[in-house]
Amino acid sequence: MHVQCAVAGGGPAGMMLGLLLARAGVNVAVLEKHADFLRDFRGDTIHPSTLELLHELGILEAFLARPHQEVHSLTGHVAGEPVTIADFSHLPTRCKFVALMPQWDFLDFIAAEARRFPPFRLIMQADVTGLIENAGRITGVTAETPQGPLEITADLVVGADGRG
Repeated sequence: MHVQCAVAGGGPAGMMLGLLLARAGVNVAVLEKHADFLRDFRGDTIHPSTLELLHELGILEAFLARPHQEVHSLTGHVAGEPVTIADFSHLPTRCKFVALMPQWDFLDFIAAEARRFPPFRLIMQADVTGLIENAGRITGVTAETPQGPLEITADLVVGADGRG
């Protein structure tokens, strides 16, 4: 398989990159080693800057239609007195709150949006095991899948697995 961009890792960075590239017409494959996005270690906060990006992409309303909670401010108690730790009402963004949503729901949403664009391909259960090098340049990745070994060549390879 050959793509313009291969992204190793289907977390927030990899999935968002896949969506943005596919929207721009770039043939992109995102490889995620798990069968789904359901993991306990994932975060549950979608920050106002990310919500602003979703607005700019025209998908904020669809995102906010999904079950979520909104945190507009955070207050703590110091010596028995309430102290405002964070107040999002002053942010120069459309959404002046942090959205609380399980990250797997966020990633499922981004994947669904990305799939609307033909250049996007999400390959689940694809554990990237190595890089393909040609004349001193990284030109692809190798992965293990339930169907066997997979080799993807690419004009650009992005490591977005967050761990190495």
